[in-house]
Amino acid sequence: MLSGLLIGIAFGFLLQRSQFCFVSGFRNLYFQKNTRFLTALLIAVSIQSVGFFALSAFGLITIPTTQLPVSATLAGGLLFGAGMVLSNCCAAGAWFRTGEGLTGSWIALVCFSLTMAATQTGALRSWINPIVKQVTPIDNIYLTLGISPWILTALLVVITVFLTVYQIRHPRYQPPRKPTTPLIAHPLFANPWNLFVSAALIGVLGVAAWVLSEQTGRSYGFGIAVPSANAVQYLVNGQHRYLNWGTYFVLGIMLGSFISAKLSGEFEIRVPEPKAVLQRISGGVMMGIGAALAGGCTVTNSLVSTAYFSWQGWLSTLMIMIGCWLMSAIIKPTQCRI
Repeated sequence: MLSGLLIGIAFGFLLQRSQFCFVSGFRNLYFQKNTRFLTALLIAVSIQSVGFFALSAFGLITIPTTQLPVSATLAGGLLFGAGMVLSNCCAAGAWFRTGEGLTGSWIALVCFSLTMAATQTGALRSWINPIVKQVTPIDNIYLTLGISPWILTALLVVITVFLTVYQIRHPRYQPPRKPTTPLIAHPLFANPWNLFVSAALIGVLGVAAWVLSEQTGRSYGFGIAVPSANAVQYLVNGQHRYLNWGTYFVLGIMLGSFISAKLSGEFEIRVPEPKAVLQRISGGVMMGIGAALAGGCTVTNSLVSTAYFSWQGWLSTLMIMIGCWLMSAIIKPTQCRI
C-alpha cells in the first residue's frame, strides 16, 4: 500500500510543477486552437500504451475488458466536463490544487468525493446503477475491430510524434506563471517544468503505478474517482477495505503537490469570492455524478483508459471536452480563477 502513497506523491509533484491541467488544456484546444496540452496528454497516453501492452504480453498485468454503457458514458462525460469548468479543476486537479492552497479546489474536492461516495454506496446508488448497467456488447476498440492492439499503439505513437514535432517547431504562447521565491534555489523549483517532459514522466509513472497496484490485487493504474469515494467511506465507517492502494494514491497527490508548491514558493492560501463558492459546490457535485456515469474522471478515462483503447475512455474524453467547451462558453474563464 505504501507504493500507492509514493506514486501519488510523485504524480502530485509532477502535476504541480508542470501545471498539467485538463480544464485549461481542453478549453485552450477549442477557444485558442492550441494543441499543446493535447500533445502532452498523448505523450503520456502513448508511453502508457506501449508499457501496458508490453507488460500484458508478459503476463504481468491484466488489461480490463468491460462492456460499454453508451448512454451513461455520453451523459456522464458531458456532465463531468461542464462540472470541471464550474469547479475550475477536474478530480485530479482538485487534489493537487488543494495542495497548492486553493480553498476553492478544496470545496470542489469535498463535494466531488461526497457525491462519488453517494453513488457507490449511498443514496445515489439506486439511481446511478440502472443507467450504468444498460451496456452494449462493444468492448475495447482493438477487440471490436478484431486487430492487434499494437496496430493502434503504433498509430497513436505516430500521431503523437507528429504533433510533438509540430509543437516544438511552432511553439504557442503560454502565459507566464506568477513570479515566486523558491525555498530551494535550484532550477527544479525555480522554473516551471517543461510540459512535454513532464508528460513523458507521467506516462512512465503510470506504467509503474499499474504494476505496483496489480501486486495489491487492484488491476488498474492511475485512478481518482473511486479512491476519492473510498477516502470518504473509510472516514465514515472505518472499514479497512476502503483504505487501499488507490486511497493512498490520491492522498499522495495532495502531499506531493504541497511539497512541490512549498519548495517552489508557489503555496498560497487563496479564498474564492463568495459568488464563486456555489460554482465550486455545483461543479463538484456534477463531476461526481458525471464520473459515476462515465466510469471515471479525466485521469481514469482520458489518461489511462485511452492507453489501452477502451471505447469508454475515448468516448467519454470526447464528451468531457464538449461539456467543457459548452460550459466555458457560458461561464467566462475570469470567473473561475481561484
